[in-house]
Amino acid sequence: MTMGLWIQGARPKTLPLAISPVVAASMAMWPTVFEGVWGGSYLHRPCPVIGGRPSFDPNGDYGQCLTSPVWYAAVTLLCVGVALLLQIAANFANDYADGVRGADDARGGEESATGKPQRLTASGLVPAKHVLAAAGVSAALACVCGLAITVLTGHWWFIALGLVCLAAGWYYVGGRHPYGYHGWGEVAVFVFFGLVATCGTSYALSDEVPFLVEWTAVALGLVAVGVLCVNNLRDIDDDAAHGKHTWMVRLGRERGTTFASVIPIAAVAMLALAYMSRNPLIRVAWMAADPMCGMTGDGRTVCTGVSWIDIVLAAASTAMLVVAIVLCIRLCRGLRGRRYRSALPMASMLSPVLALGFGFLYLMGA
Repeated sequence: MTMGLWIQGARPKTLPLAISPVVAASMAMWPTVFEGVWGGSYLHRPCPVIGGRPSFDPNGDYGQCLTSPVWYAAVTLLCVGVALLLQIAANFANDYADGVRGADDARGGEESATGKPQRLTASGLVPAKHVLAAAGVSAALACVCGLAITVLTGHWWFIALGLVCLAAGWYYVGGRHPYGYHGWGEVAVFVFFGLVATCGTSYALSDEVPFLVEWTAVALGLVAVGVLCVNNLRDIDDDAAHGKHTWMVRLGRERGTTFASVIPIAAVAMLALAYMSRNPLIRVAWMAADPMCGMTGDGRTVCTGVSWIDIVLAAASTAMLVVAIVLCIRLCRGLRGRRYRSALPMASMLSPVLALGFGFLYLMGA
């Protein structure tokens, strides 16, 4: 049912926001999860497949248990499934709720005519009850993925977190008193698309949330808020007419445009700060000019030189920073010119670019 509705024209354009936190957290946790795979100062035992890691025993013969690559890949893919399916469920729920409230009356026609993506409920392409059912199916599938993560990690409190996420998705514009109509949608987007998605993935994979993941979570949360602000700037007149008091409605178009421009700039600045703290290109050049050398047991001198992996990661992180800056500039120009149809894709693309940028830096040890 869900795929059928996609084919009929309701393809969500914000799915990168769902995937990006999982990508960033999994890349950041890769060195932690696989510590000791290729040797190290500790002996390791395999972690249990089901139920999570046992607590560290300082008096035992082993250090932290070793997570298998298959377990790590499975939990990562399940986290992707939860994020994607919850995003799809929220999109369908929003389509249904705004459609029956009349907030999407101006979005019933083709996008080429209205300048806004066509909605299923408002256009009458699909009966409202079918859209609601698609939201329910997507949410149920997300629950299945979430339960699998809970079993594999042993963190049963994830169930409570999942219920909170489901409630947040529905009550955004659903229910008798939707919080999205009272200026709390931006806060919810920051919390769930930034903090919860990124930090939750990190904790599921490694039982910890280091500072580097928290930093990334804030940046991706800001991007999510920026995407919502661009979307709400486009719909500012319709939202105001239907009593939907978003931040853009409260600020007005001019101040809202300024705010929507500052938010992604701040997120890109956070990536730039992380980049400057590591200076990957300088690091690679320094390693090439001054390789680490040591003596082997038979008296030979061996120099490590520069790893090709470091070269690739340095180039990739630099490229992501440049792309992020370009996207941010184009986004701000689109906002100033009120070209929201072109600005919204720029804002959405910024999320995976930042996620990859942070991930490449963290794989280098930033």
